[in-house]
Amino acid sequence: MIKHQYKLLSVAIILFVSSLSYADVSDESINKLLDLSGLTIQVDQFPDLIKAGMEQAKQQGTPIPDAEYSSMVNSADESIVPSEIIEGIRVSLKQSINEKETQKLLAWYESDLGKEITHAEESASTPEAYHQMMQSAPSLLANPERVEFANRLDVLLGATDMTMGIQEHTGIAVYSAIMTAMQPGTPLNVEPFKAQMDAASVQTRAAVKQMVTISLLYSYKNIRTNNLRKYETFLNDSTTMKFNKTIMGSMNRELESSISKWANILAHIFRNKKQQS
Repeated sequence: MIKHQYKLLSVAIILFVSSLSYADVSDESINKLLDLSGLTIQVDQFPDLIKAGMEQAKQQGTPIPDAEYSSMVNSADESIVPSEIIEGIRVSLKQSINEKETQKLLAWYESDLGKEITHAEESASTPEAYHQMMQSAPSLLANPERVEFANRLDVLLGATDMTMGIQEHTGIAVYSAIMTAMQPGTPLNVEPFKAQMDAASVQTRAAVKQMVTISLLYSYKNIRTNNLRKYETFLNDSTTMKFNKTIMGSMNRELESSISKWANILAHIFRNKKQQS
């Protein structure tokens, strides 16, 4: 009888420990993961990416009146809100990873190598670094071993796919804003613009992939090869892959939602302006 009770107690303890491993992840852990992984900083850049696209379109001769352009910029800040996008990503992460998996990811990002790699990625994302990166591109691409590593990393991180997605959303957003400003009373049809993007998608992907490769080569140029192998092992881990897949899916979804909200706000603004004129 005592032996039987001991077995039951052992099973209960094992089940209790297992349940702890799969316990709901805490907000504190998720917030820490978002910050240490550099995702919060990346999402904070989205409004500036959208506005940079508008500025580029204006400089290339798109006829946008100053008043309408100001409305576009201001409404972008109102509708494309990094904190809301991050909140959407946080909710997705809480539904897909548990506390044990989160602690496993945090152990990497809090390690010396994890910090070194995150710092290298952040340092490579400045405007100054971009110019240096482009100047050193030929020499970076001349190292076949590093290029091969960068290509593998691109697949694991989904960097080209994510960049293509953000570029597509940004392009549609800027096009929608410009057409709404120029023709406020005309129903918006983005299908012709999408068709143009689709027609150029092969060339666009090739160009994006090359930029991603150069960026990865530049970011990790001072990281030793054996440490990069450790990073690759981390990225190949099932938990890390689930983490990155969740981020990619939720980021695209939240960005698309924000851009849709922006287009609706612009349509309302320019419709009212036309009625008042």
